[in-house]
Amino acid sequence: MRFSRTATRLLVLPVVCALGLIAASPAQAAVQRTDRFSITERHFDFGDDDLGNISGDPKADGRLEWDLVNGTWAPRLLGRIYINNASGECVRVQMVVTYQNGVVVPYTDNVSDFCAPNGRTWYNDVDFTPVSSAYIANVVVKLQSAPAGGWAFSTEGASVPYPAPWLLP
Repeated sequence: MRFSRTATRLLVLPVVCALGLIAASPAQAAVQRTDRFSITERHFDFGDDDLGNISGDPKADGRLEWDLVNGTWAPRLLGRIYINNASGECVRVQMVVTYQNGVVVPYTDNVSDFCAPNGRTWYNDVDFTPVSSAYIANVVVKLQSAPAGGWAFSTEGASVPYPAPWLLP
């Protein structure tokens, strides 16, 4: 009888460990929709890839991915911000989230902001997910600039409002 209990415990232990590992694994995000867009202004752009040789606009659109993680929406901004022919200027992106109750909250990406040391073309990659909520109604992406050292940012351009996927048919 003693052998049988020990054998049962030895068989059950790996199953319990495997279930514990499955339950402890991080939640996986599932992209539900991708909105593609560019913001092009005189010296500041948001998009992806390189700037076009003649136009000076990004060759590809940036992306706003709508990830669904455990029942909450996590808007993720991917692309590049550019400074072109502007010396001593700084640029950043800001995601302005409007919630279902009408509250509007700006989230600034301080990781990808940068300043151009000279009038050449400079860029920095953006991978920004500032919030996760089941109550997001829409998102607007703003491209902002400021003189180096001044840090009083003003909006150069903005995307259209992108509604959360649950609001679309």
